[in-house]
Amino acid sequence: MIKGRKRHKHSPETKDPQRQDLKEQLSQALELNQKLQKQIERLEQMVQQQQEEIEYLKRIGKRQAAPFARRHWVEKPKRPGRKAGKGKFAHRELPRVVKRLETKEAKLHGCPECGGHLHTIHRHEQFVTDIPVVEVKTTQFVTYSGYCSACHKRVRSQHPEQTSQATGAAGVMVGPRAKALAADLKHRLGVSYGKVSEVLNDAFGLSVSRSGWCQADQKLARTAQPVYEDLLEAIRQCSVVNADETGWRIGTLSAWLWVFAHHDLTVYTIRANRSSDVVLDILGTHFSGILTSDGLLSYDDRRLSDWLKQKCLSHLLKDLKEMNETKTGRALHFARQATALLQEALALKRQKPTLLPRTFSQQARDLEERLDTLIAVSRRFSDADNARFAKRLRKHRPHLLRFLYVDDLEPTNNLAERMLRPAVITRKTNGCNRTKDGAAAHSILSSVLVTCHQQAIPVLDYLVQLQQFGSTPPSLVER
Repeated sequence: MIKGRKRHKHSPETKDPQRQDLKEQLSQALELNQKLQKQIERLEQMVQQQQEEIEYLKRIGKRQAAPFARRHWVEKPKRPGRKAGKGKFAHRELPRVVKRLETKEAKLHGCPECGGHLHTIHRHEQFVTDIPVVEVKTTQFVTYSGYCSACHKRVRSQHPEQTSQATGAAGVMVGPRAKALAADLKHRLGVSYGKVSEVLNDAFGLSVSRSGWCQADQKLARTAQPVYEDLLEAIRQCSVVNADETGWRIGTLSAWLWVFAHHDLTVYTIRANRSSDVVLDILGTHFSGILTSDGLLSYDDRRLSDWLKQKCLSHLLKDLKEMNETKTGRALHFARQATALLQEALALKRQKPTLLPRTFSQQARDLEERLDTLIAVSRRFSDADNARFAKRLRKHRPHLLRFLYVDDLEPTNNLAERMLRPAVITRKTNGCNRTKDGAAAHSILSSVLVTCHQQAIPVLDYLVQLQQFGSTPPSLVER
């Protein structure tokens, strides 16, 4: 039998160095694990921040309240009010009292605290202008009818202040001023029919249901249809028209509310599409003015290729601002150069009245040449976003700086966007329109009401005259 070899146990001298090495390796591994864990946590925070940025950009793309929000907190915002050099600064003058109906005096015969005698008494005046308690006034119109023996017709008299000849159960109706106020609240100020009913009931004791006001608006829209057609014809003759659109609904179907605005008149229309057909239908195929708009493809249709246009610089500067915030290195140079050039163009427009014609022409020519060089086809861009934006500027190149040469032409589409804000309020509070007739009524009445407001024409008086038989309201269109 062969005996096995005798195994020798490791001596403590050989065992301790190996154990010590293992401990060092373990401690190093633990330390490395902690560093990697911290890096993972930092990367997860960065990913979370990027996801929040993406969600934010998605939200602001929906054109709700988010476009007006700031992405970063401003520690020292600009002070409100007029800036230095903008207008005259003075203390507010005391308001004038046009008509004083009554005077109420509070006597002071002695000290109200102890009843002591008073001396050095001063007189103080205060004027309070308030709304009186309004009572609903009901007017009875008595008319007569008879049979003509000559022409064999039944004829009937009518009072000039009447708005209808209905009698019987239909002869009890709401007056023209109440209808005008309800229409203004609904279609210009964006108040729902339910709240219109509450306001007029609480303020004047006029109890009318929501459906009653809706039917009154339908009739008022039919009466105002000729005025709306005159506005359509007038907007086609304007030298400059600002156009914009926003999402809308008719019942459960998607639609678009369009606005075409000039400085003294505005036309609204609600359509089921967002195509260039709407532009041609409203402005006509032979529109000879300048159309200011954003970069929507509908305004660049081939049928509009011969039109004079001005693209909104605010939209371009907004996109450039985002590029300035996200780009780094050499990719940032193009965004900075384009931003500076457009801002110089805006400044030149403001300075134009104070510059000599020759000086202005030279500066405008320099801007044109710099813009051509900046977006030249031969220029190579390493950044894809810069290349796309340069291509976009080349596409709209004839319509970027036209505002420099036309005094009445603004570089932005701000007018149309301001005219859309009441519609946005109506969309958020009232849920748009339920029927096509309601959409047509909203288009007509909002156009008439906003145009009256632009021309400083009293809205209620105008609509009252529009409804009465014997009255002719002033024309909203300059003949």
